[in-house]
Amino acid sequence: MFLNRRRVLTGLGAGLLLSYRLRQLSAASPHNLDRKPAFDVSPFQLGVASGDPATDGFVIWTRLAPRPMEEAGGLEHLKPVLVDWDISEDPKFSTVLHTGQTIAHPELAHSIHVEVEGLQPDRPY
Repeated sequence: MFLNRRRVLTGLGAGLLLSYRLRQLSAASPHNLDRKPAFDVSPFQLGVASGDPATDGFVIWTRLAPRPMEEAGGLEHLKPVLVDWDISEDPKFSTVLHTGQTIAHPELAHSIHVEVEGLQPDRPY
């Protein structure tokens, strides 16, 4: 096999791209992620807010803080936490319109900011 400048640059580029993608994947799902956290009280003691409406969505945000007056919001562990979220057309969540997952990172005080998109503009939410 003959090595030339083009093959070396192509291999280097492919290696850089692969390492970049691996970094993205590891950042998207941390190795110490708590996928099923257990709380003895609701972690949403500070409530959940929404705003910044768009024609097809809005933003929801909150902070996981089962005991907001304690250090770290009362979270005993400083791990990233996987959070499931749902959008429903009724308060009892009998008609779920949109679902998703996000990660609450301890570096951001376990706060969550989700930009919901793809809702139908003609439906009353």
